[in-house]
Amino acid sequence: MIRGVLYYIIFSLNLLIFSIIFLPLFFLPRSIGLIILSFWAKVSQSILFYLCKVDFEIYGQEFIPKEQALIASKHQSTWETINFLHILDQPPIMILKKELLFIPFFGQYALKFGNIPINRKAGISAIKDMVKKAKKSKDQKRSILIFPEGTRSVINSDPEYKRGILALYKNLKIPCVPVALNSGLFWPKNKLRKRPGKILVEFLKPIEPGLGDDDFMVQLETRIEEATNRLVKQL
Repeated sequence: MIRGVLYYIIFSLNLLIFSIIFLPLFFLPRSIGLIILSFWAKVSQSILFYLCKVDFEIYGQEFIPKEQALIASKHQSTWETINFLHILDQPPIMILKKELLFIPFFGQYALKFGNIPINRKAGISAIKDMVKKAKKSKDQKRSILIFPEGTRSVINSDPEYKRGILALYKNLKIPCVPVALNSGLFWPKNKLRKRPGKILVEFLKPIEPGLGDDDFMVQLETRIEEATNRLVKQL
């Protein structure tokens, strides 16, 4: 518990320091900012490792996209929202909840780096707005990251995949790379305590564009959930 509290204190200080020092990024090209953002994420993971002994390992590295793709990841922890920023060749465009924009510094940087906020209470209009912004972002050549369940899930809970991922898949017409992980074992939702160990992340074989709605959703959920269950049992 003490290590967990200490981690949050140092993590917050690290975020504040980076946010202030790199304020000039608002006036520099986005490409430079993305390099700094990736570096910040690596530093954050180092803090987590040295304070809480939480490491990570990547499986399926051959499926990490080299060109723009739609990345659909299991979401169990805050960990993946940070570490995808350096695991991929360059930080992805994230689909994130609108409320995060109200966090000082974080919200402003989130927009600066091209992330797409979504008002989850707005229903179909939110999905249409998300797709519109995602289409405009295609010229950046960065992958788009979405958590299909929309929020963090607890280990072994019943999955509830939202239709937003389907809208992106149908409209962007790029490969969808499913991702499984077991981060919730070591960084549980709404818990201060961090459990020492190694988070496993597995990139799965891409789902090529062109599948029907039901086929896509079934394939996506089946692949992610089966792989996630396997990773959870590897502990």
